[in-house]
Amino acid sequence: MKRRLLALVACACSLFAGAQVTDQTSATLQNGDQTSVFYGFAAFKEALAAAPDAGAIITLSPGAFENPGDIKKNVKIYGAGFEDDTINHIPRTRINGDINLNSSDEVDLTAVRIEGLYINGSLLFNNEAKTIANTEIVKCSFDNFWHYAPSSNTLIRQCYIRSDVNGDNRKATSFVLANCWMAGRIDGFASGSEVLVDHCILNTNNYYHSFGPYFYKNNIVRKDYGGGFGNGATCYNNVGNKARLIDNTNISSIGNYGESEWISWASLLKDGQNDLNYNLADGNTRTWELNEPTRFVGTDGTPCGVTGGDYPWNPIPSTPRIISTSVDSKATPGKLKVNIKAEARPLD
Repeated sequence: MKRRLLALVACACSLFAGAQVTDQTSATLQNGDQTSVFYGFAAFKEALAAAPDAGAIITLSPGAFENPGDIKKNVKIYGAGFEDDTINHIPRTRINGDINLNSSDEVDLTAVRIEGLYINGSLLFNNEAKTIANTEIVKCSFDNFWHYAPSSNTLIRQCYIRSDVNGDNRKATSFVLANCWMAGRIDGFASGSEVLVDHCILNTNNYYHSFGPYFYKNNIVRKDYGGGFGNGATCYNNVGNKARLIDNTNISSIGNYGESEWISWASLLKDGQNDLNYNLADGNTRTWELNEPTRFVGTDGTPCGVTGGDYPWNPIPSTPRIISTSVDSKATPGKLKVNIKAEARPLD
């Protein structure tokens, strides 16, 4: 963890120094001890093009970036967050279009990590001839997730998913959605896939939307009419419409909480809003705290929904925040010595 923090601080320092000079969006590429900074709308695309096939870190400033094209390299990409950090006064990082992870004939995608981006489009796994492995998507927001390639060991956590997760009949081995807010359905993975939906909020009320036959535990689920959990689903300790969702004879159902136990969303949630919409009526974001967190508990003993589990809800990414900077007056000609003080933001 310490090595990772130092690397992120180094990236943030370069990023900050560059932003002060040009006041532009920027992308910092770190490859071992070498650091390069790219500026402007195309900075992300240029940094990705300059990165080696594996091992590089790209840190994006707040602001809007051109779509980088297919990601065919094993890189780690960090942004400033998918929504504005009003506490630390840091705007979000916005990517135009889709983010497309696409294994090439030369490079198998493994251990790609993407954190802290607002993707103005969808997130895709591509190239059905290759398995995309060990991917982490953390604290991002995107429309749909399209699973056009087989995958193994995928973790999508603390994300704001504005629509569906679609398996497109490809196999997923150990595919985990944890502590995410979702507006759509989860379905379509190939037979034999291992899909776990854990400590999420599923706010899909489209009549035609349904959930596939996967493993659902510790979630809060709204589905007032139409669809529901598919035959063969396993549902443990979820909060939702018991008669429609979690009391079906064709699913394995244990420890779930029906509406007779919580009456309404307003009574369940501490903020008192009677829905599962992502924002409060006044436009502010929600904390998703429960009125009775010790009553509506998951299989792990933590509250149901996004505030429990291994990754309690927190949309702020782990890139450091710059506190202060100064230029040393004793810098030698041709070299600028900058002193920067930074503090880590939450790593979870």
